[in-house]
Amino acid sequence: MRYLVLELRRALRRPGTLLFVVGFPGAFYLLESVIFGNGIDILPAMAAWGVLLAGLLVAPPIVAERAAGWQRQLRLTPLSGAGYLRGKATVGLLVALPPPIVVALLAHFTQDVRLDASQWVALVGLTWLGALPFALLGILIGQLSTPESVQQVTIVGMLALAIFGGMFMPLDTLPNWFGQVGYAMPSYWLTELGRWVVLPDREIMLAGGILLGWALALGAAVTWRFRRDS
Repeated sequence: MRYLVLELRRALRRPGTLLFVVGFPGAFYLLESVIFGNGIDILPAMAAWGVLLAGLLVAPPIVAERAAGWQRQLRLTPLSGAGYLRGKATVGLLVALPPPIVVALLAHFTQDVRLDASQWVALVGLTWLGALPFALLGILIGQLSTPESVQQVTIVGMLALAIFGGMFMPLDTLPNWFGQVGYAMPSYWLTELGRWVVLPDREIMLAGGILLGWALALGAAVTWRFRRDS
């Protein structure tokens, strides 16, 4: 528990963390609401984008710890490898909670989006629960990248997942091949969780199942890489 609290404090003190995971999705939500004029349609995508950012930002600190030998030092302590990975994933999940809340507040108070209390809770809760595969992806990027490449890999990953996942523009407005790639992205299905709350005819079970599959696959990859790195 102490290790988790330490990791969370380090994450929140890191320059740019709150700016990226809270400021960017909130600002883009306001911008796209002005451009497209429909705050409720954009709400799920921008809430999901904040969750995505929070998950992938787990990567840079892990690279720095590997380069400094911190992971090797931790192996000399009672903290297990599984505990270390769980701590990183949990921090990614906790940091992913504020973005959908902030976007929801902006939607309500600036765009006059009206939902029932249960809908607001479902929107924030489902989007937040979908953060797990992205936190695991951030850990995997951190385990595979170098200090020289992690920033580029993280930024490219963020943009690719957001663009091909239909977070900035709906996939049905783009070429067919774009949509075919997008449906394979976990980011698309993360947005679908929120869309199920505010839009009709969405497959929440399918979205949840695909995200769970991504989480299991990425969890296995993270475990394999951590053991290999050891």
